[in-house]
Amino acid sequence: MIGTGGAGAVIARHLASSSSVDSLIVADLNHARAKSVARESGRKTEAIKLDAGKSREVSQALPGKGMVINASLPRYNAIIMRAALAAGAKYVDLALQDPEGQYSANDAWRKKGNTAVIGLGEDPGMSNVFAMYAANRMDRVKSVRIRDGETAFSSRHSFVCLFSPATFLTETLEVPVVFRNGRLKLIEKFSDREMCDFPGGLGKLPVYSVRHEEVYSLPKSIGKGIRYADFKLALTDDTMKYLEVLNALGLLSEKKIAVNGTRLKPVDLTLKLMPQPSQLGGDITGRSTILVDVEGSVKGRKRSHRLYATMDHEECYAKYGVTATSYLTGTGAAAGALMMMEDETIKAGVHPPEHLNPDTYLERLASLGIRVVQEVN
Repeated sequence: MIGTGGAGAVIARHLASSSSVDSLIVADLNHARAKSVARESGRKTEAIKLDAGKSREVSQALPGKGMVINASLPRYNAIIMRAALAAGAKYVDLALQDPEGQYSANDAWRKKGNTAVIGLGEDPGMSNVFAMYAANRMDRVKSVRIRDGETAFSSRHSFVCLFSPATFLTETLEVPVVFRNGRLKLIEKFSDREMCDFPGGLGKLPVYSVRHEEVYSLPKSIGKGIRYADFKLALTDDTMKYLEVLNALGLLSEKKIAVNGTRLKPVDLTLKLMPQPSQLGGDITGRSTILVDVEGSVKGRKRSHRLYATMDHEECYAKYGVTATSYLTGTGAAAGALMMMEDETIKAGVHPPEHLNPDTYLERLASLGIRVVQEVN
């Protein structure tokens, strides 16, 4: 497993406790953090120092391994995925940077008889499987709406991000995509704000469309006449103000500037100053929810099927030592990875998460401590 942040620590703990895993190597450029995760995970786990951005290092680490789980940043996906294919290792990552590029490798993976599941975490990941679980119980599907809710608060940090800050900034500032009237459509940033009444004690929160992986794969996977799919993320008014100020000051720019004789990207400085999820400790209060609403019909009668999972940050930290967001993300990945190890019926090729067996996946989540609530009307 490459990457030992908050989600990586959760994945390692689940895998190390499974009888399906003989041994686990956790790898990170931060060797001290990797060693800490290995100690916490158990005797079958060891740690190595690895730079995910260096293809030679990654390629040298993978031969002989049955699976590689990429819990690092999406910008390393191409390097790690190529090395996994060459080594004959199954592959999992948690988020995508270039969906079309990764899916284009399907033929190569299929011909080699090997399997990759990409975008397998909380969302994307659990969200995809929830949607497919509901769609499988309908004759026709009209729409899929995915909502990520968060009420996190920190007494130490005025601006926090509970998943990769780099991923957060990228997806919130890119032009959003929705699937509307049977095709993908670009929409104006922050143009479709709505108030979502989240279950699980979160209440009403403002949500906005952001560019996300589910919208690209779910319509193709579901079929059944689907006409609409979107993903909206809860962004508080304070968060929106921070993003506006950072953007106005140029601190989210990828263009290098000169500072005291050194050239740097302003966004790199911003990311350096933002606390990482693994550094937040037990300071975070609030709850996290992933919510999926699917509308369609069964035998001509309208049906609405809602699935959601909610976790409390304080309770999660007390029990697992991580935030609820890290636990949901890491557990979503671990559940799928364990299925891939144990279920040889999963076809060779490159797959989105919804190609896993949804019924088995929900059972696996329950065994790993995530309760999925369903409401059918």
